[in-house]
Amino acid sequence: MTETPNVRQTVIPRPAAQPRRLRTFMTRILAGTILPGAGLMLSGRTLAGGLFLSLFVLGIVASALTAIAIGPTKAAILVATNPTLLIPLAIAAGFFILLLIASLIWTADLNWPSSAGRTKKILAGLTAFLLIAALIAPTARAMQYVFITSNLVGNVFSASAPKGKEVGIGKDPWAGIPHVNVLLVGSDAQKDRPGVRTDSIMMASIDAQTGDTLLVSIPRNLENAPFPSSSPLAKIHPNGFRCKEECLLNEVWTEGEEHAHLYPGDPRPGLTALKESISEITGLTPDYSVVIDMKSFQALVNAMGGVDINVKHRIPIGGEVANGNIVPGSIKGWIEPGVQHLDGYHAMWYARGRATTDDYNRTARQRCMVNALVKQVDPWTMIDRFPQVAAVINEHIHTDVPQDHLPAWADLVEKMQKGKIRSFGLNASNTNVANPDYQHIREMIQASMFGQPLPTPTYTDGRAVPPAFRSRPTPSPTPENSTSTSSTTTPAPATPIEDATDTDAAAAC
Repeated sequence: MTETPNVRQTVIPRPAAQPRRLRTFMTRILAGTILPGAGLMLSGRTLAGGLFLSLFVLGIVASALTAIAIGPTKAAILVATNPTLLIPLAIAAGFFILLLIASLIWTADLNWPSSAGRTKKILAGLTAFLLIAALIAPTARAMQYVFITSNLVGNVFSASAPKGKEVGIGKDPWAGIPHVNVLLVGSDAQKDRPGVRTDSIMMASIDAQTGDTLLVSIPRNLENAPFPSSSPLAKIHPNGFRCKEECLLNEVWTEGEEHAHLYPGDPRPGLTALKESISEITGLTPDYSVVIDMKSFQALVNAMGGVDINVKHRIPIGGEVANGNIVPGSIKGWIEPGVQHLDGYHAMWYARGRATTDDYNRTARQRCMVNALVKQVDPWTMIDRFPQVAAVINEHIHTDVPQDHLPAWADLVEKMQKGKIRSFGLNASNTNVANPDYQHIREMIQASMFGQPLPTPTYTDGRAVPPAFRSRPTPSPTPENSTSTSSTTTPAPATPIEDATDTDAAAAC
């Protein structure tokens, strides 16, 4: 029997596992953060990493195509102003971020530098923590903005469009619409008196193609305010808003509320009555309206970070007038002339103070304030201050701009910032507020809109009427400071009224 020779079997040893290095860990987790899924693919998990990367690329491509089709700004506004799109997209984006965080944790586990020293392990853990935190912090902020925006759009903006006003959603949503008229109302409701008093009334007529805007200031003390024949109040006041005592324009809102039964189903009959009267006064039909509680104006300006204004004349803070004289000690301070950055408190008094001037000078300053705020709106600042701005708007501002018109309005505001803003005020040099010639007012506004010379008012016999000046002097405090305790004050000559012709708002301010 032959013996089988011993055959030595050669055993090839398996290569020892390579130590996981810190450099590899850093490379792969950074790759997974910058390009979702890349870290997993580099770690050998190609299926999971490839699926995640595909979802990311698909989202980027869809966003890019949408932005190319309608423009990035319109795309963002379209999503932000449509809660039915915004909430689902936000939830989907949040879920994707959670998956991304999970993929980074998985990538970190697969590439953990177990053989590295303690210092390197601490560095690896700190890197992973910071990268994950960098994803969580902005995601949480974005989700906060999403729900603030959804709440704001639902509470402030109308769910349906005004009758007869349709806008598109294409590259030119205002095609075929020559002008957009917006009634701007500053209300001055007080606990000790019923109804809403319209402290400030302006009409903004915006050229929908160029963005050029005419701001028309309308005195709140106009008498005999007319109503169109279609208005229910025209049956009560066929010859204008009149009563035993003087009935002023700023009381039309209250008149509408007191006759709410004439506006069945209308949640804001006072505003509707005011819009009807303003359309008859100006010849411009308000397409939209914005109403702001003047007491909240201070908070709004603060939320926007203040406003830059060129103060032309010294403006009092506070001040009471009795029998044509300023009550001693009632002026608490002054806004001095010159270019100034005003906070909300001083901006409010710039727009409202009239102890040493009058309503006409004040309305001119209000036009300057509107011009400054429109021109100074900065998207990045608004994003940073969005929660504060949204809180003020949500509580104190009402508008009938419908939700589905907001993308078109984003386009219009952009045009306004590039266009010219001109101003025209009805004042004592062109209007007799006690007995207004409304036909002449409409002619002046039309001339201002189209850059034509203003028509000259005439008497009934055809004679030209010379410019009128104030019938009362403007009260002035004593030459000392505002806290003077002098018992008497002397009325000073009136401050010159703003030019009756329309002017470039930036130049006039």
